[in-house]
Amino acid sequence: MEDNKNNKKSMFQQVFKSQLSKKLSAAMVLVSFFSFLLIGVTNVSYAAVTPIPEDTGLGDSFTTAEAGTEVFGGSFPVFMYSTSTGIPIFCLERDIEFTDGTTMDKKEQITDQGLLYVMANTFPHYKFKDATGKEFPDEVQTWITQVAIWEYLYETGDEYNQTGAGQVANIEAVKTVPLIYWGASPDYHECDVNGCRDTMTGATSATTFYQQYIAPIVANAKKSDVSANGSITMSIANQEISVTDDEKYYQTALVTVGTTGTNPDNLVDGSLKVTVKNAPKGTILVDEEGKEIKDTTGVQKFYVRIPVDSVTEEAKVVQLSATGTFRGYDGYYYRADGAQTVSTVFTNDVPSTTGLEIPINYTPDVPDTGMTVAQSIYFIGLVVLLCGVGIIYANAKPKERQQ
Repeated sequence: MEDNKNNKKSMFQQVFKSQLSKKLSAAMVLVSFFSFLLIGVTNVSYAAVTPIPEDTGLGDSFTTAEAGTEVFGGSFPVFMYSTSTGIPIFCLERDIEFTDGTTMDKKEQITDQGLLYVMANTFPHYKFKDATGKEFPDEVQTWITQVAIWEYLYETGDEYNQTGAGQVANIEAVKTVPLIYWGASPDYHECDVNGCRDTMTGATSATTFYQQYIAPIVANAKKSDVSANGSITMSIANQEISVTDDEKYYQTALVTVGTTGTNPDNLVDGSLKVTVKNAPKGTILVDEEGKEIKDTTGVQKFYVRIPVDSVTEEAKVVQLSATGTFRGYDGYYYRADGAQTVSTVFTNDVPSTTGLEIPINYTPDVPDTGMTVAQSIYFIGLVVLLCGVGIIYANAKPKERQQ
């Protein structure tokens, strides 16, 4: 039995030391390596933010998830809220409690351009960075974003964002926050504008998050011409009207169509179009060479020509319209009984329209034929002189005959 064991052991050792054994070992290493890669690729990272679906956003309704991490900015805490599918959402009524497990229904569209601007220029559409250029963790991104939304609504007088008593911290407290922190040992984190650390060292910079990130966004959002999207503009060089060489048309000064706003370059190709909404019969648009523009798609410079015979007291105004579509941001309020209103903005095609009215007041240039006072005196003097010469000449003739 012992010899048998020795023989078996010897055979095992021989196989182990053989080339086949080496090949099998190498194969096992490769299989293990690729299995590791496959696991790394297929595993879902729960730290990643779920993207907001383009064109649909949060849909017609969604269910709120349980409140996430509580992030502290001094004495002003902010919770990370999301839908049950992981899409970040933000609160718009600070004085009302957030409720989880609640179905929120899509209500009216957000038309407050300032609010759209704040949400379009914050997390998750825009990532804030520290002084070294590194993106902050989602916890910091969320705190800055939620505070910026509440600060804007507070400064613009929204009725649900004014309270500072009881359980609701005064919004003014955010202006003195140099340090944001969350978690507990051994999973503690803190950040200031210089960066983030996993140890309780305190702020290394006196600059507050409000100064560095929030105040500029809110200031821009409060401007009268703010827009989260681009907009179409149309203007005319002046109100002068001329007549064409063939005297058949009145012609306006140069009309220019352009874009302005936060994202003027996001104009959807082929969407810009000019139309004549109302004008005397036969009105046309011409380019800078005088050729008629029949397809106004994408046109940005033109003149308006109006037939002279069509202009009457009842028809002497031209009304133009310019439309375009921008790839921008849209959003809706989501509400439920007894719950705080929430929202997030999403990428969508947003139309823009503008108009221009041109009065046709043509006054031809008439040469000035009026005389100055000096010219009048000179003319009268000349007439008097000629009359005097005539009288003298008339009197002189009879005397010649008498002689």
